[in-house]
Amino acid sequence: MGGRGGNEDDTIVIRSAPPAIASRRRGLLKAGLGGGAAMLALAGFGVAWWARGPAPIAIGTASEAEIDATQPCETIVTYFAPDKSVVVVDFPSLLAQGQALDRVAAFVEKANVPHDRLLDDAALNAAIAAGGETVASYYYGHDYQAADLARFFALAKSENIQLNPEELWLRRLLRQLGWLRAGANGALITLPAAGGDVSPEMRAVILRHEISHGAFYIVPEYRHYTERFWAGLTPADRAAFTGFLGRQGYDTSLTELMLNETQAYLIFTRDPRFFNAAAVGKTEAEIDQLRQGFIANMPNFWLTPLATAPLPPVPATMPTCPTKQAMAVTGQRRMCLCYRKGGFEATWV
Repeated sequence: MGGRGGNEDDTIVIRSAPPAIASRRRGLLKAGLGGGAAMLALAGFGVAWWARGPAPIAIGTASEAEIDATQPCETIVTYFAPDKSVVVVDFPSLLAQGQALDRVAAFVEKANVPHDRLLDDAALNAAIAAGGETVASYYYGHDYQAADLARFFALAKSENIQLNPEELWLRRLLRQLGWLRAGANGALITLPAAGGDVSPEMRAVILRHEISHGAFYIVPEYRHYTERFWAGLTPADRAAFTGFLGRQGYDTSLTELMLNETQAYLIFTRDPRFFNAAAVGKTEAEIDQLRQGFIANMPNFWLTPLATAPLPPVPATMPTCPTKQAMAVTGQRRMCLCYRKGGFEATWV
């Protein structure tokens, strides 16, 4: 995950790798353009694209069930249908997710790393290894508020941190959303495609957990309610959840992080592979009492039904994605006709 020195071009292309792309491109140009006039037209087209710059990242809108039923063979960005201040990034793999967000995770909430500066590649890799993790397994899902993401990229610039291609893509997305400006309100939540260690059912659990974080970041009434719930816990209860979260690698000195994660695990993570009563040294009856007490007084908004609703049904298996090339980044931009999704389209590389 090495950086590319001096690379300030955050135009990223993810493209498929069918056989003989070069010859197919030549064939397309010969058959579809043909002749000097057509070449002049192409030149004019290229000038127009150069003036416009890269096309915006496509952003759709999807519900929880629609996201759960998706197998992202490339990175997909959607507004969360109940509240478009929550943006969901659906990565094609745990590795792709980690490459984009592990440095952010270390900066915002991981234990034993600084939160007032960014880690360079060597320090980040060392921190991941020290925790017994890999780039892929550092987190199974991510969630960040717009202000923390803006602070991350401001520090990356001031500290001259060499960002990797996936981080540059993330910066471009945030710039498009307007989240790098002061005062922006938004929540980014992410999850990986099903495959490997992540089953479709686990993917649904991850999404429900992250949705609750999105609500915490953008709905002040819910954030304040969670703060009051945390303050009302006994010292022993707070210590139990803090201990559990510390074992997960969170920085336990960050009170807001502790209470935010507590609501997400206690209320919205009903899978014993991720959270159970024994994990916090309690009985099922004790956990159920805490859970019911939280739900009974929740503010009434779009998240509230999810506190008791079952997860949406998911397919037993997901289709396998075709092999793709890695993200390609060049120091200088050029226009080409790139193969993507079974056809050619004009884009920047």
